[in-house]
Amino acid sequence: MQRLSVRASLDDSPAALANAEAHAAAGDESWEQWVEEYRRGEALIVRLELTVEIDGAGGDILTASTSGYFVENDAHAPKLEQQIAELAADDLGELATQLVERGHDLDLHALASMYVHVELAPEVLERVHDRGNSA
Repeated sequence: MQRLSVRASLDDSPAALANAEAHAAAGDESWEQWVEEYRRGEALIVRLELTVEIDGAGGDILTASTSGYFVENDAHAPKLEQQIAELAADDLGELATQLVERGHDLDLHALASMYVHVELAPEVLERVHDRGNSA
């Protein structure tokens, strides 16, 4: 394994918020809280692009994109990066399965505990900055 990385960008799709609102309307208190926090600017909806890079002669690079993640909009970027890294680690299973199918020997438990490099897109950093200025 050479590198695990994730890039977080804002998910402006109306579907993500509509899905959360539907769960909240159905009585799910957790989703209700996320929707309320999102409307107050205390939460963001992000899309994660996860990349797994394998080194060596049989090196592979696989990327998967998932949208609709709600995260707390913290005034400090490292705290947001930590949330993103945890979400990305939970998403590694699909990419790991693809790598095993391509002949790579991977330990899923070891993979889940590896460091994930996090990049926040400029629009996410802007929201973090705005949150810091309003705190």
